[in-house]
Amino acid sequence: MNSNNLRELLLEKVYKEQSDFIETLKLQPPEKIIDSSYEKVMRDDILMTFEDDYLSDEQVMELLKLDYPLSACYNEWMDTDYSHMEMLRDTIDDYTKRLVDENKQESEKTQKKKYEPER
Repeated sequence: MNSNNLRELLLEKVYKEQSDFIETLKLQPPEKIIDSSYEKVMRDDILMTFEDDYLSDEQVMELLKLDYPLSACYNEWMDTDYSHMEMLRDTIDDYTKRLVDENKQESEKTQKKKYEPER
């Protein structure tokens, strides 16, 4: 089986797994759905990584051997110490610093106008 076929099989499998997960989620009470929202989003993100062509054929074959490769990858993610919160903090920090700088620049322009003689 060639690389493209392996990847297509994996994509079919994880898309089906995610579809089943969502259908099951729809049957849950609202509180459970809300509690599962992080899992749903992260699983969507993991699924999108499978669309990229970065895994070796051997890695794809190992994932195909799993009954639930998407769930397995999500569980692995949950077991890591890595958090995307740091990236969010960095993004917000960069954004607010830019806002402060822009505000300072605008304020300086306004101040200059105040003290410029009228012509």
